[in-house]
Amino acid sequence: MLKRPRRRSITLLGIGTFFFLYLMTYWYPGQTEALSLEYQEIQQAAQKYLEAEVQRNFKSVYESLAPSSEYVASHTFEAYMAEAQASPVRIVSYRILNIFQITNNPDKEKYPKIDRSAQVEADVVIRYVDTQKESMVNFAFPFVKEGEKWYKL
Repeated sequence: MLKRPRRRSITLLGIGTFFFLYLMTYWYPGQTEALSLEYQEIQQAAQKYLEAEVQRNFKSVYESLAPSSEYVASHTFEAYMAEAQASPVRIVSYRILNIFQITNNPDKEKYPKIDRSAQVEADVVIRYVDTQKESMVNFAFPFVKEGEKWYKL
């Protein structure tokens, strides 16, 4: 007999939670739309970067890197291209799984050009050119927003 009232309580709690979350989208519709748009922007930036890696489009990969990053500050496009061409590792394919930790920059003093950051989790198939072996790795790529654009860090 005790199981029925408990089951009803759990059901009512679940229904109440659903309606609360549903109503929150009406009370804060602009925030929900902004997060959805930002999520799409991050996904597009990640796809552009990873697709350029697969196609070995060095110019597009380099353009996908954050202009304020230490790597871009210390490597010209030519230096990056020489490094990329010499690498025995190739990205063969990818699948974006998740975008998470979308946050404001907590250290604007140290990184003044970065507004926001995010992590993009992807399964990436890499091939080792010297052995022709392939492996799938799960990786969280860091992305940052500078101005109005998202870049790989």
